[in-house]
Amino acid sequence: MNSGEPAGQAPTGMEYLDGRGYRTAVMAGAEWVRHTREHINRINVFPVPDADTGTNMALTLAATAGAVRTSDETNIARLSAIAAEATILGAKGNSGLVLAHWFQGLCDAFGTKSRVSPRELGHVLAEASRLVYNAIDTPVEGTILSVMRAASEEARQAGEAGCDFFTLMDKTVVAGQLALERTPEQLAVLREAGVVDAGGQGYVNFIIGAHRALRGEPPPQLSEGDLHVQVRHDVAMDAEASAERFCTELVVRGRRFDGRKLRQQFKSMGSSLMLATTGSVFKLHIHTNHPDEVMRVASKHGDIEERKVDDMWRQQKERGTVKVQALVPSAGQPETVAVLCDSTADLPVDVRREMGIEIAPLQIMFGDEVFRDQVDLSSDLFYERLTSDPIHPTTSQPPPRAFVEALDRIRVDREAVVITISDALSGTFRSAQKAAALVEHPRVEVFDSRSASLGHGLMTLCAARLAARGAAVDEILAWLQSWRRDTGLVFSVATLEYLRRGGRIGAARSLIGKLMHFQPILGFDAGKVQPLAKARGADDAYRKVTGLLEQQIPPGACLRLGMVEIGPAAQLDKLHAWLGERCDLIETVRATPTGVIGVHAGPGAWGVFFQRVRDDDPLLDRR
Repeated sequence: MNSGEPAGQAPTGMEYLDGRGYRTAVMAGAEWVRHTREHINRINVFPVPDADTGTNMALTLAATAGAVRTSDETNIARLSAIAAEATILGAKGNSGLVLAHWFQGLCDAFGTKSRVSPRELGHVLAEASRLVYNAIDTPVEGTILSVMRAASEEARQAGEAGCDFFTLMDKTVVAGQLALERTPEQLAVLREAGVVDAGGQGYVNFIIGAHRALRGEPPPQLSEGDLHVQVRHDVAMDAEASAERFCTELVVRGRRFDGRKLRQQFKSMGSSLMLATTGSVFKLHIHTNHPDEVMRVASKHGDIEERKVDDMWRQQKERGTVKVQALVPSAGQPETVAVLCDSTADLPVDVRREMGIEIAPLQIMFGDEVFRDQVDLSSDLFYERLTSDPIHPTTSQPPPRAFVEALDRIRVDREAVVITISDALSGTFRSAQKAAALVEHPRVEVFDSRSASLGHGLMTLCAARLAARGAAVDEILAWLQSWRRDTGLVFSVATLEYLRRGGRIGAARSLIGKLMHFQPILGFDAGKVQPLAKARGADDAYRKVTGLLEQQIPPGACLRLGMVEIGPAAQLDKLHAWLGERCDLIETVRATPTGVIGVHAGPGAWGVFFQRVRDDDPLLDRR
């Protein structure tokens, strides 16, 4: 690409490829995969027919494209290093980890070059493909690997033959398409299902998008055959006979990781192992029957920043069915902005249904059992198990796919605002951001509530009511910022033990509380749980809570309240009456916290979220 071309624009002629051309190719390839993700999902039957290969590849490439988009680097080696790290961190699913290895292979093969000729590019692509094969213990032909190798080998031969860039790219795309067509001949499950490999299709779509952009051409259109391809998913996988049940992914941050040694350590724990590392971070994908053991071993190497566990047996059984019904059918949805949240908002389902508030469920794990919060496991069933099961549960943020599925239940022409639990407590906010970049809606904004439970829920409910009145996205976001500033919490827990187990508060504080028989009183500061006071017994806890509320809420203040309890809490009735005498209560929502909150708060916890209502509040009915 000529060095005078502006960054991000399609070149008019190509003598070499530098960082600007690389940026153009990556962004366009990622966009075409995003646009075709549903078709890729539909034909996904190997290694697991979980209907998410397209979504996973699109999410992975969205991370890559986002990193190169915000860089003005023109040196191809340095930009490829940025792309490789972003792909590893953003990789989703088996196909995403293959792409992570491929981008890392490109980075390694570019070496220190600032730009490459057609011949050099051919060798770079071939070397990247070789490195991907080396990173996989048991490569399977008839998959993305076969397509990647065929395309890159053609690129190498074209470069050595002296072809120019456009001819090399033409040959590379054709070779990839032919290899993709051959995948059913190489893999019986594809032949029986009547499809080509989904990962290979995604890779071909990526190079087609990149190729067209570098030529200055628009992407192609999906054919009618692509849109209506018939797939026999019933031949793809016998769920009960599958050796491993859980698809487990982790991002672990530490120091000086050795990918080869890590692969050896995890190899015996399952199948479909993929692991990529930048040296300070590693991304792990594995199919296993013991996700808790995988996490335990991973935690010895560093801090687990992200975790995701999918039940592949359940996904197979649900294949072809509507996973979660929309609260309001598409035809009955209004023209207004849609408001969504995650499952920690604790809004009663009838309230959510009335306002059309879809949720993305977090995950709750009891050992090797994985549940989607409020989908597979209600709050009542969770608390029954919490007090009887010797295994303490753990929680995980929803994968970006959960937000994609929630947004897919919203009519595609609507704008949307997604509100999440505090980013300081969970990676949920970041999962929602990744999903927002993937869907077709005209605009999706993600808002960090910096709260949890009904603090989060009250903001979500207010936003939905404001949207129902016809407010635009920017107005909703502005009021969300105001409501967030005016939202507080005072919360009593019977013990710090559950917060300690969940890693939400230090072990030393837990030990002191246990020895001194204190009941901690907690609040939020900058989205984090902070101790405010400590009480001796229930009566003292009530006095401490009311004392703190007196400090934070002036007499006569207009309030919305969210009151939560795990088990009967007589203090809430008394507290509500006290607040009613002291303040102007315009609304009270009362709920049992979701299991994701209960994991950390434990039985006997109770508290109040309060939201100050200003005189100019758009939802305040004038009296």
